[in-house]
Amino acid sequence: MIHIASHPDLRRPGYRYNKVGIGFPNTARPEIELDHIDGPVLIMRDGSMHWLTLWERLNVWIGRDDAMTLESRLRPDLIDLENDNVWGM
Repeated sequence: MIHIASHPDLRRPGYRYNKVGIGFPNTARPEIELDHIDGPVLIMRDGSMHWLTLWERLNVWIGRDDAMTLESRLRPDLIDLENDNVWGM
């Protein structure tokens, strides 16, 4: 669930926020939904969606990629996992 905070006092504990105030839970993880009505989709931790290409589907099927590696490749600016940093903040 995404939470939009227009004022810093409205921020929820346990949520991470970007520079424009859109937040998501610290526990959010990317996931791949293979049975989506429009085809396989990667749901990123901020709630954005990316429909998988045939090449990405093949790499997921053979086990070369998973949701975390796809998210880090597609959205490197979203989360710096080593430093637990959000959008370079």
